Amino acid sequence: MRIFRLFSPALFLLPLFFCAAGDTGQARAAQKAEFELVGGINLDTAHPYYLGMVKFAELMEQKSDGRITMKVFPSAQLGNERDVTEALQLGSVDVTLISAAPLSSFTGDFQIFDFPYIFSGREHAYAVLDGEVGRTMLRNLEQHRLIGLELMENGFYWISNNKGITHPADMAGVKIRSLENHMQVDAYNVIGANGIAMAFSEVFTALQNSTLDATGLTPSVIGSQKMYTVQKYLADTEHFYAAAPLLMSKATYDGMPPELQKVVRQAAAEARDYQREQSKKFDEEKIKEMVEYGTKIIKVNKKEWVDAMVPPIHKKYVGPGKLIDAALYNKVKSMDPEK
Repeated sequence: MRIFRLFSPALFLLPLFFCAAGDTGQARAAQKAEFELVGGINLDTAHPYYLGMVKFAELMEQKSDGRITMKVFPSAQLGNERDVTEALQLGSVDVTLISAAPLSSFTGDFQIFDFPYIFSGREHAYAVLDGEVGRTMLRNLEQHRLIGLELMENGFYWISNNKGITHPADMAGVKIRSLENHMQVDAYNVIGANGIAMAFSEVFTALQNSTLDATGLTPSVIGSQKMYTVQKYLADTEHFYAAAPLLMSKATYDGMPPELQKVVRQAAAEARDYQREQSKKFDEEKIKEMVEYGTKIIKVNKKEWVDAMVPPIHKKYVGPGKLIDAALYNKVKSMDPEK
């Protein structure tokens, strides 16, 4: 039986979590398991990240006849995304589901997800993620002691704000949170906003005290984190798409026999499809919740936003010697089923 490895202080609480569960059936299953995995995510139990991870755990246990179990720790209990990713590399945490941004420092291909309006919609995104482009990105992670299993999602970014933003020109002077990523900051700056790179954990307080005027996040995150309680408007810009890599520690994966590695892959693919459906459903539920609260949804002319954001970012970041390979960019754009 595999013994839990201790990575952060939160893991000292593991026995308490199992005792609190009070599920003797689960305890018996855990005792039989050859691999008792630890998974950690940054978001809470209502978010599709958690639902996808729990489904993955259930499928692994089912398909392996109890030889694999996994306990999922939400709400950054094991650390933020970068912390947990580094823990996977060390082999002290087994599985995580994160945004693509932390991986861009490992393999440049992931930078494509930070490009504004790279995808026209979900079907375009899935064609790329599930095709050779996405598979290559995942395979490239192995040299960094990570196994890229699948690409789930967090969905498309909308802009929450207190100004009633409709047009790119309305962003002039607006202090908007960005991921800690130069391309995303620049995408806001080129339309006159003040892009501010900020850790996710600081966003709600910054909106509350007006350190920020706005943020670009998915409806599911804006809704689940109650950011709409300090923001009056939500614009359906859909300017960034957030892919979510499902990762396993290479040490954990390599320690499994081939038949269980196959189980892990099969479970990951099924959990991916389930998680994406939950992501779409959760977006719809949270938009409805925000409207009922009093948030005003603003429909924008996306072509206007594309025309304002894309050309200057393309000029700066795509091409020889630049962040994004032109061939990769063109291949991704050519896979749009709407074209």
